[in-house]
Amino acid sequence: MLSKEFKHIMQTDTVATAKSLLGMQLCLDGQVLGRIVETEAYLGAKDSACHSAHGRRTPKNESMYLSAGHWYVYQIYGHQMLNLVTRAENVAEAVLIRALELPDGTLLANGPGKLTKFAGISKEFDGQDLTTSRLQLVENAVPFQIGSRSRIGVTCTDEWRAAPLGFYVMGNQHVSKISKVGLLPDAKTWKIDN
Repeated sequence: MLSKEFKHIMQTDTVATAKSLLGMQLCLDGQVLGRIVETEAYLGAKDSACHSAHGRRTPKNESMYLSAGHWYVYQIYGHQMLNLVTRAENVAEAVLIRALELPDGTLLANGPGKLTKFAGISKEFDGQDLTTSRLQLVENAVPFQIGSRSRIGVTCTDEWRAAPLGFYVMGNQHVSKISKVGLLPDAKTWKIDN
C-alpha cells in the first residue's frame, strides 16, 4: 500500500517521484525482488531525451500517456526497461527504474536491463495499473544521501543531455556505472532499514 503523500507526489512532480522511489521495494506476486537504488526522471514534451519529446505519441510509448501509477515497459537493444508513469493522463512523464539492491547482496540487478532480466519483467506489464498489477511498490527505507548525475545513454545533443535527472543512493554498490571508490556496506546507505 502506497502512502497518500507518495501518490500525490507521483501525480504532481516527476523529479520528486524519482527521488521518492529510492528505498522502495519492488515486489512481484507478493515477493520482494529488491530495493530501488537508482532512477532517472523523464519530463515529457519539453525533455528531448524523453520518448514523448515534442509531443511524440506512438504505439510504443502509448502507456506513457496514461495517468500516474501505471507501468511503462519498452524494449531497447533487446532489453526491457521498467518505468513508472507520473503526472496526469496525457502529460507523458515517467521515471526509469535503473537498479535494485537485492536481499542477498548479489549484483544481478545493477542496471535497467539486468533488473528486468533478473525479475522476469516483460512487455506484459506495459500499461498495467499499480493497484491491480502483479508488480508492486512498497515503501520501505530512506537513503542517507541521494546523489544526482546526468542520465545514462541518452542520445539527444542539447541541454537535456547533461541535465542532472539521474538519482541514486550515494555509496550503494548496486548503483549502475558508478565508481567503485568509497562504496559502503548496503545497510550503511539507509537511514531507516526495515
